[in-house]
Amino acid sequence: MKLTRQIKVLLVSLAAAPVLGGLLLWSEGALTSREAAWEALENAVITLMGEYPDKPSTVAGRIVQLLLLIFGTFIFGAIVGKISSIFVTRALVQKIAMTSFRNHIILCNWNNKATAIVRQLLEANQEEPRDIVVISASEIPNREDFETEDRVYFIQADPTHHAALEQLQATQAKAVILLADEGSESPDEKNALIALAVKHLEQDPSLRKDIHVIGELVNLDRRRHLQEAGVDEVIAACDYSSGIIAQSAVFKNMSAVYQQLLTYSDDSNEFYFIEPGRYPSNFWGKTFIELSHLVSQCGRQQRDNPLLLIGVRRRNGEILLNPRSYDFDVLTQDDALIVMAFHPTSRINSP
Repeated sequence: MKLTRQIKVLLVSLAAAPVLGGLLLWSEGALTSREAAWEALENAVITLMGEYPDKPSTVAGRIVQLLLLIFGTFIFGAIVGKISSIFVTRALVQKIAMTSFRNHIILCNWNNKATAIVRQLLEANQEEPRDIVVISASEIPNREDFETEDRVYFIQADPTHHAALEQLQATQAKAVILLADEGSESPDEKNALIALAVKHLEQDPSLRKDIHVIGELVNLDRRRHLQEAGVDEVIAACDYSSGIIAQSAVFKNMSAVYQQLLTYSDDSNEFYFIEPGRYPSNFWGKTFIELSHLVSQCGRQQRDNPLLLIGVRRRNGEILLNPRSYDFDVLTQDDALIVMAFHPTSRINSP
């Protein structure tokens, strides 16, 4: 198990403290006299408590005393920090227990991508704010970065446990994101266990909702394991980075195009699905060229959010981007549209 920095500092300081205390006793010649030893020991304890007692009589003793003062600060700082973390975690658990979540996003585990993902989710959900709940078995660093965000919740618990997911009302979640746990020896196997726990919740007869699970993959050989565990979308960063690097080598600045498409902001475009029933019925039976004209025409009504048709998602989940005429004939009422827009778009109204 990967130790946190705070725990490492505490362990090193605890190991160093008695060694330095012994050096202080030796440097002051306290080992030859019981009274001198007791006085030196008292000074060592007082120093560890953060106070500065009488100066030792030797230069070596003064140096050791300064080192004891430093390690004492580390020891008590780590202990106080750990105790504070326990109380904060309990307070958050009580707050979450009293909160009714619905259509929220659950993020399991924490790694170096997590902060950026949470910020992107917040940016993407500005028009329709939704709660973001982070659950991690290990301590979550830099959670104070989100203190001003009243829709971001953190809980330290094991996401592989059914009870923990039930407490976060996973059955009502819009999506569950499984990040690779960098502190785990087998992050893909851990994500598979979490996915199985999520899918177990779907067996509840009162639940009629498929919980959408997105899993980060570390070992490409484990892709099938995650899929069989119930992960709906398996994402490996290397799958995308290799393609972006290759295209950037052929077409200069192509990486900037992907950067814009993968970043939520008011000044960049993103892709959105327009689900069946959320666009005019007169779109049915139209070819892709005809649909492109209709979508652009509808987009002209929103000067700050023009629409561009990129592709179609068929009923079976097949994605067709800028399809050729022999790959796509006409739109059916079960097809979804894929559009590019500046702001979140879920519906297209008649022009």
